[in-house]
Amino acid sequence: MKLKLTIPVFFALTTALMLGACSSPEVNEDLAQLQAKKDSLLGVSAEINAEIKALENQLLELTGSEDMVMVSALDLKEATFKHYFTVQGNVETDQNALVFPETQGIVKQIHVVEGQSVSKGQRLVSLDTELIQRNINEVQTSYELAKDIFERQERLWEQKIGSEVQYLEAKNRKESLEATLATLNRQAGMGMVTAPFSGIVDEIVPKVGEMASPMMHVARVVSLNEMYLKADVSENYAGRVKEGMLVNVIVPGVDTLKSQIDRVGQFINPENRTFEITVALDESAALKPNMYAALEINDILRDSVITIPSSMIQEDFEGRSYVYTLTSAGSAFEVKKTFVSSGPSYQSETLIESGLKAGDKVVSKGARKVVDGEKVNLEDQASLMSSAQ
Repeated sequence: MKLKLTIPVFFALTTALMLGACSSPEVNEDLAQLQAKKDSLLGVSAEINAEIKALENQLLELTGSEDMVMVSALDLKEATFKHYFTVQGNVETDQNALVFPETQGIVKQIHVVEGQSVSKGQRLVSLDTELIQRNINEVQTSYELAKDIFERQERLWEQKIGSEVQYLEAKNRKESLEATLATLNRQAGMGMVTAPFSGIVDEIVPKVGEMASPMMHVARVVSLNEMYLKADVSENYAGRVKEGMLVNVIVPGVDTLKSQIDRVGQFINPENRTFEITVALDESAALKPNMYAALEINDILRDSVITIPSSMIQEDFEGRSYVYTLTSAGSAFEVKKTFVSSGPSYQSETLIESGLKAGDKVVSKGARKVVDGEKVNLEDQASLMSSAQ
């Protein structure tokens, strides 16, 4: 006779076998250990909860409330407010010259090297003037003869010997050769290229033996002693930018320089609606002509004023600016909505024209969580309470 097992009976037998397996001595021992560990943790948890409750009771005794918001505050002091705006400038110098020869000729000698310091009038390049020199020698010989004849004729004329025509012809011959000699000497001098001012030879173009002409420069001489900055400023600042204003000059790779505005242009460029300013530069600065620089111009400078971080200022639905200040209220502080009149801002700091004074405490952290008249706790309540008293 075969035994048939229905599905309910099969599940019942399976469950019984599993329960029988779980009731083995090893399993019972593991359960006991887990239960003991759980009881131990519950005991520790109870102790922690008891300590937390004790702390909450102490806080309640100190503050009188367990639901007050925790905020931090800024104690206001008078300070100096500086406002800057930035424009781009260019380092320039009036002593940056391309030197051209006055005549054409072959380069005979180069007297300096690039990077060499030179004085005004110092010889840079000499051109071949041999042909002119030959002419000078010839004219010089003729001049010496003409001069001797004129002097003889002059002595005779003083003695009333000879005719006036002979005297005048000798004089004219001498003076004509003098003029020719001066012209030739001037032409010979054109073959000598000299420094127009004291500075540094930044570039020598030709090589010895090459042809030079007035159409191509042979050298560049630069002086770094009288450099300045030029910048274009928007016409919006026309009434605020004046001579003598302080300027920070920022050049990549160079320490920030302190200077001031030397000149303010009086003409508005119609193409870009700007006017030009000039800023003097320290001669010791490691700057080069045509370098770009950022100019921070100090257009507002006010002493003994109140400033606060711009993020602390809020606006109501009517567009009025306000902050939350704190007043002492027993063991806590009370929030007061204080309307302010704000001025210009610079680097996240805003000038307060009215509404706040030195000694006021303004809510900084937590200002978005409080309302007018609410009592709050301070993160550094002990120090603020002592200062309030």
